Amino acid sequence: MNWRDHLQQRLLDTRPASVCTLDAAAHQLVGDVLPDTPVRTHDPLPDTPCALALGIDALNGLNARQAQHLISQTRLYIAPRILLAVRMDCALDEDMFIALGFALAATDTTAKVRIHEYDLDTYKTVPDWLNARFWANPERWEP
Repeated sequence: MNWRDHLQQRLLDTRPASVCTLDAAAHQLVGDVLPDTPVRTHDPLPDTPCALALGIDALNGLNARQAQHLISQTRLYIAPRILLAVRMDCALDEDMFIALGFALAATDTTAKVRIHEYDLDTYKTVPDWLNARFWANPERWEP
């Protein structure tokens, strides 16, 4: 499956209530795939948060600092879920996307494009030790 088909399938699977597009190519894709979904643009910032932010060419030509700023601004103010199509020559490498909380959703080696996905609800799994089973037992404590 190529990267564009993967993005289309993710949009159809999630059917977000609203989408903020980070570039013109993303705006076109959402309009084609989900014609009844409200679409807002990134500039100016939407008045209310959207369910999903989509970027196809958004990171092209940006340096690492600018790309991180765009991603951070999008996560904080625009949408709790982000889908990004990223070319292999992007200023951010795989480790930087992982550090930003993204997961690699797909790779299209022929087009040299990776799909990274961020979801606020699932970006960090709760560790097993963080539950009531491992809390301190006051009856075992000796002064």
